[in-house]
Amino acid sequence: MSSEKIKKIDEGVWCLESYFLSLGCRGSLRMTILKTQSGLLLYSPVALNAENIAFIRALGTVKDIVAPNLMHHMYLRPCVETFPDANCWVPESLLEKIGSVDGAQIITPDVVFGNDSGIKKFTLTGHRIQETMIFHETSRTLITADLLYNYQSEQYPAEKLFFWMIGNYGRPNVAFYHRFSVKDKSSIRCMIDTLISWPINRIIMSHGRIIESADAGPIFADAWKNFAK
Repeated sequence: MSSEKIKKIDEGVWCLESYFLSLGCRGSLRMTILKTQSGLLLYSPVALNAENIAFIRALGTVKDIVAPNLMHHMYLRPCVETFPDANCWVPESLLEKIGSVDGAQIITPDVVFGNDSGIKKFTLTGHRIQETMIFHETSRTLITADLLYNYQSEQYPAEKLFFWMIGNYGRPNVAFYHRFSVKDKSSIRCMIDTLISWPINRIIMSHGRIIESADAGPIFADAWKNFAK
């Protein structure tokens, strides 16, 4: 897999491919950068090198940094230190888990990222990881961290093997273990209804191949339908 290069996906949308280590094995990881009315938004920070930081600063001023759920926080503090003037947005329970983060603010229903009406969000409150997804209306792009995977041939060997073993390799899907994190099935149904209502043509997730399809919304909804029963 390529890494450490920021690539333009669409107007106002960029991605940085990276990785994390687990038990000595690499796992794919992706940060999404959005241009909003107030500046740049970084969704799910990854490790940034000097070249990445210079590239981001050339794109504009970072105004918002989003830790999307209770799992994607490994590189949050370094990112906040790099861009100290940005708003830092976190799930309600994250600070209880990892301790204080300078300037961190809780993602609440009334928060509008980037003061941009074209940036929609949905927080899956009925799931233990409390993930907030973002829909970028202009590019019709849905951005998620862990609520959908799409592991394909370009991923790292260990992660391909693991997700093949649990039946999640080669297609967009939700890992079976998410079932144990669902606290409220009505919130899953609400998520599905919301996704179907948005005209999604692309899904950028933190792990796996980006989905480009006019049926992207239904693909996501179909992956979750059994968790709502």
